[in-house]
Amino acid sequence: MKQMMDMCCRNISQVSVANPTPRTSSPFTFYLLLITSLLLFPALAQAQRPVVFVSIPPQVWLVKQIAGDMAEVQTLLPAGANPHTFEPTIKQTKKIAEASLLLTIGMAFERPLVKRAQGLNPKLAVAAMDAGIEKRGAHEHHHAPGEPCPCCGEDGDPHIWLSPRLYAVMATNTAAALSQLRPEARAGFEARRDAAVSEIQAVDADLRRALEGAPVKTYVVYHPSWTYFAEDYGLTLLVIEQDGKAPAAKHLTAIGAKAKAAGARKVLTEPQYDKRPAQAVAKQLGASVHVISPLQEDWPALMREAASVFK
Repeated sequence: MKQMMDMCCRNISQVSVANPTPRTSSPFTFYLLLITSLLLFPALAQAQRPVVFVSIPPQVWLVKQIAGDMAEVQTLLPAGANPHTFEPTIKQTKKIAEASLLLTIGMAFERPLVKRAQGLNPKLAVAAMDAGIEKRGAHEHHHAPGEPCPCCGEDGDPHIWLSPRLYAVMATNTAAALSQLRPEARAGFEARRDAAVSEIQAVDADLRRALEGAPVKTYVVYHPSWTYFAEDYGLTLLVIEQDGKAPAAKHLTAIGAKAKAAGARKVLTEPQYDKRPAQAVAKQLGASVHVISPLQEDWPALMREAASVFK
């Protein structure tokens, strides 16, 4: 900003020397140029902001909270898309290659994407928001060990944003990555990180109060997105999906029997999945089906919705 003000003043000085005007009009010219320059400053500052790409919408809220107005945040996954089957287009890859930073979270599509994007732009910075987080392996949520898992990245189950405890770790990683990108703004990033973590902790406290009195702690889910969430709040999940695919009739019957024995009264599914398997289990239980998307950008709102569904 100081450099821009200096440049503005030099330009004003040059204009005054090159085009001398009567003393009575010089204040008007000066203020006109000054006002014009000040009006242009926000646009120039906006144009200079680095572009930061994230993979999925739940990352956006956190990065925006920490970046403030120091970066422009864009997301790769389109609304309504399934992150486990999503494949970036060539156009999207080129767009990411033009960015300053890509923040990953462990989705299966990220590694080939990073390789292609850095092939186009070797200077593209890449940082992991999931750094230091020990993830559950595929075998821990009904996928055969050693077999490819369509819902997991190569490092395990990526749904870490559904745990406030792990989301707070993501905040620390995000602030560190942004500080590497813009070292002069480190203090601001760290202050906003602390504020974001405080809000995350407040959401966590609200969730604990809402869920501690739940009469039944077992739920049926179509996809195991909510595993970390369940771990945080002492819940048990029965998963309809088999090896990342639609379940066989025998498996549906078995899940229904287990759910009935546990007293489960709620079946959860997500917008991008076929609702019929969830409806079949719900019919066995005489239970209701709840559709909730774990991919919402507004993370606090997502957690409040989860509290209302799980309690």
